[in-house]
Amino acid sequence: MTVPADWGDFAEVIGSASGALTGLLFVAVSLNASRIEGHRGLRASAAQTLVLFLTPLTMAAALLAPGQADWVLGAELIAIGLISSWVLLSIGRVKQTLDDDERSLAEIFNRRTPNVTVMLLFVASGAVLAGGSADGLYLLLPAALIAFVSGVVNAWYFLLPPPRGPRSAESKAASESQ
Repeated sequence: MTVPADWGDFAEVIGSASGALTGLLFVAVSLNASRIEGHRGLRASAAQTLVLFLTPLTMAAALLAPGQADWVLGAELIAIGLISSWVLLSIGRVKQTLDDDERSLAEIFNRRTPNVTVMLLFVASGAVLAGGSADGLYLLLPAALIAFVSGVVNAWYFLLPPPRGPRSAESKAASESQ
């Protein structure tokens, strides 16, 4: 096994942070449960955020499993990336079926680049590791950080009041004339 023991410390930190951030998400969603409950887009966005927090947690668990061959850990990381991608794509399909009101509120959560980047980094990390190079593990750091930052931004939006609709031409004109 070529995975250095130092990666166990990394996995413990990432797993702990992931657990704490998942708790933050549950608090944020609980504080706005009545608003989220009746809105399919917000429920889908909460699920998206949960995936962003649980993916690094699953990665940490895979890294901490003792005695694995590198190719097995690589296969696990590939599977984590692919399964998470499939779940995020399914959530994205739900968001595409929303009506205009639901879609406008859920738009603040629609940032595909972080989601795609995280999942690609997990798959690439696993592929490099399965190919025999422990250097693939270094891709896990940016993957986890991007997942955490994107998830925290989403959780923050759950704490904020819903955004107002687009300002009308009359209110824009009135504020500009003052």
